Amino acid sequence: MRNIFDQYNQPENKLTHSLVSCLYEDKQLLNSFLKSFCSDFFKKSSNLQIEQQTVPGELNLLDDENDRKGLPDAVIYTEEQCLIIESKVSSTLTQDQLNRHEKTLRRRGFDKIKGIGIVVDLLPNVKLENWKQLTWNSVYSWAHKETKNSEWAKKLVDYFNVLENNMVEDEYLTEGSITEFTGIHFDDDNPYSYREGKRQLKLLVNKIRKNKILSDELNIDLKAKGRSGIKKEGNLWDYLTFNTNIKQKSFTDEPHLTIGMSDKFIEADFTIPYRIKGKTKKNFYSLSWINFRNIVHEIALNYDKSFGISEGFKPQIVLGQRRYPSQSSPAIHDARLEMDIRTAFKDISSKLKPTQKQQEEWLKVVFEINNNKKSNLQFQVGGRFYFNKQSLVNDKNADQILVKSFLACKPLVKHLFR
Repeated sequence: MRNIFDQYNQPENKLTHSLVSCLYEDKQLLNSFLKSFCSDFFKKSSNLQIEQQTVPGELNLLDDENDRKGLPDAVIYTEEQCLIIESKVSSTLTQDQLNRHEKTLRRRGFDKIKGIGIVVDLLPNVKLENWKQLTWNSVYSWAHKETKNSEWAKKLVDYFNVLENNMVEDEYLTEGSITEFTGIHFDDDNPYSYREGKRQLKLLVNKIRKNKILSDELNIDLKAKGRSGIKKEGNLWDYLTFNTNIKQKSFTDEPHLTIGMSDKFIEADFTIPYRIKGKTKKNFYSLSWINFRNIVHEIALNYDKSFGISEGFKPQIVLGQRRYPSQSSPAIHDARLEMDIRTAFKDISSKLKPTQKQQEEWLKVVFEINNNKKSNLQFQVGGRFYFNKQSLVNDKNADQILVKSFLACKPLVKHLFR
């Protein structure tokens, strides 16, 4: 079913149309937009008019988008003042175009003119006295805050989410984003979908990559690219690599941090692939049972310190053997063992509700299997964060939750890279 905002072919025109339509329909939303992004320009808001793909007072009857290229994307105006809105996604905001828009409006009798250029990334080389730049991220963030008071703001936010997915899949938006990470909001009222999960994972990982504590504490290479893209439906995941001196390394040959999402939870794990090589392999498989147990205990204590006994998460070890029929096919799991690492230690298992008796034997099984394996067995230790009523990841600070999960694994990271 076609969305009410899909009146144009070009994505940036769709964005402008959705924004202008919502501002036109909800005057309080319009006032909020002006207060947030162009305060103290209009003396009164009661007599404001708003139009798109035209100039004030001139009805544009052209049907072809190409014939409207020289016109402002939108204008908000009174008899004396005019605010120009020019939007860009894949193309560039240029001073020449903005100057032409100003001259056009001055010829129509407007002396007081201001402009807003809405872009994916701010352009430092565009500097005009009467213009300011905004990112689509900031517009999205503003609209998201207004969803509590405006149904039209909700429509706008939902449309931005859908349109961003479409633009990424069509490769119209190859860098940056038009939305902003606001948390993972999957529940009974808002069920998980692959497309929305893909969008949220991308925003979340981009935000995590800006957290320098991962570089300082774990020596993570925050500039290294993760997955090049998720082309087909399947498991949603991405990864972060460590700073090493290995040239042309593959993440499947080295320990790395993994962020994985499903319909029920998101995970933040320290992953040791079966093809691990070099000193990290030697350090991992030379661990004695006592040393292995002590390291996992320290990790469990770190999780307990950060998250307590919240039902919104579980610290775990996962051993898995899998294979793929093809590069783009979902994995076939031949074997998978999952254990809550808290159950191995009496001082932590006794805090759980209902109280859990210590069960160290499962940790011993993990150690024995891992150290005597003869197959492509992958080891992961980390945290699973559920989309439930006790969710720890349903707000904009979810990236910090996942970062804490990674930091909890520092004892094993430190041992492998010693």
